[in-house]
Amino acid sequence: MSTEKNPILVIALGNDIMGDDAAGLEAARKLEKNIGGGIDVFEISSAGFRLLDVMEGYEKVLLLDSVQSRSGRIGEIRELDKKELMGKYSGSPHYTGLPEIIELASRLDISFPKELKALVIEINNESIIREGLSPVIEEKIPLFASKAHDILRNWQN
Repeated sequence: MSTEKNPILVIALGNDIMGDDAAGLEAARKLEKNIGGGIDVFEISSAGFRLLDVMEGYEKVLLLDSVQSRSGRIGEIRELDKKELMGKYSGSPHYTGLPEIIELASRLDISFPKELKALVIEINNESIIREGLSPVIEEKIPLFASKAHDILRNWQN
């Protein structure tokens, strides 16, 4: 079994039993069917310092997640760069500690991605316990996956 990593990683954050919180997972599953080699896809339902281990050694990482920011429209998809992720953005519990993780990687001289982006979709309620996405979010999954595919294609060129 090879343990060699590809240069690009997609991390899908979410939970399948938390309704629309699974949007990142669903987009990654759709995306994985349409991407070629050179990209790893990893699903995770918890974050924090675990992300440091998962991202270590990759050149580029794309996070797919859902957020509830109160300022966006339901189903709105936004791209966030590393600078925006380092700010005070706290629309998702998965991003808690991401600025600290980036800083810690730098201080410990850990091989951390040179490029880090997040593609997020605005949801209404991330704490509903149910399987399946709401119709509004389910309708946006193909666009969510397509936008992620565009980012990855640009990274590969």
